Amino acid sequence: MKPRITKVIYSRGWKNGKPTARDTGISHCFKTIRLETYEDTHNNLLLKDITAHGETQFGRDYMLHYWLNFETKGSPSLLNIEWFADPTAYKLNVKKPGTDEYAEKAVDLVETFNWLIGLHVEHLDHWRSYAASFKREPDPELPEDTSTRLILDGSLKETDDGAWRFRKIEGYTLHTPGDQSVRERTLAIWRKLTGDLEKDNLMLDEWFKKYRLSTQDTEFDVIYVNGSNNLPNLRQAEETWKVRLIEEYFHQAMWDVEDAL
Repeated sequence: MKPRITKVIYSRGWKNGKPTARDTGISHCFKTIRLETYEDTHNNLLLKDITAHGETQFGRDYMLHYWLNFETKGSPSLLNIEWFADPTAYKLNVKKPGTDEYAEKAVDLVETFNWLIGLHVEHLDHWRSYAASFKREPDPELPEDTSTRLILDGSLKETDDGAWRFRKIEGYTLHTPGDQSVRERTLAIWRKLTGDLEKDNLMLDEWFKKYRLSTQDTEFDVIYVNGSNNLPNLRQAEETWKVRLIEEYFHQAMWDVEDAL
């Protein structure tokens, strides 16, 4: 199908494998999506050290169940949420079609999440990198064991080699698939974390200020963010929250099959 689409884009008419109307081509782009196969999933199961478990002590069936539920936990194909600290670095070993060779391929977590939650994308920003300097200032409202709080020394600076990276996706989801009458305005924020929780969350707060975003206003009904954060949150109807962790909802969308037909 891919070669056929490519030919139609280049020319409306073809004969004997040659274009007959080159001036009828259209400006177009399309994306080929490859779904993870059973073999890909199997080949990305990582078993932890199981030498301590003797098969004479446990039944084979029990051990197989145990290994799949516990010893393979954290495998790439089973969604290792610890790797969400850098969404661009999540990879799987994928078998090349028609061969026995494997290649390490990056997984597009951003687009996968959009599909999982049924997000109708209206704006997809590119990754933006930021740098900043920090300092501490006294704060009498902090607990007794902490006398200063971290603040920016200057302003947030967008730069190509910044340690903090953000990507913003805007759109909407539907309460009922196909019913456009009730839309939920949605903002998803992906970021690369450095491992310094205090600085990571301060940069997120400053990034919100830079783009004049707020969790308190009505511009968005739901805001998804990867990584632990200090964003102010609001309780909504049906015991849900406005600000939600991407890792939690990603995992639910992949594995929560209680209501599946």
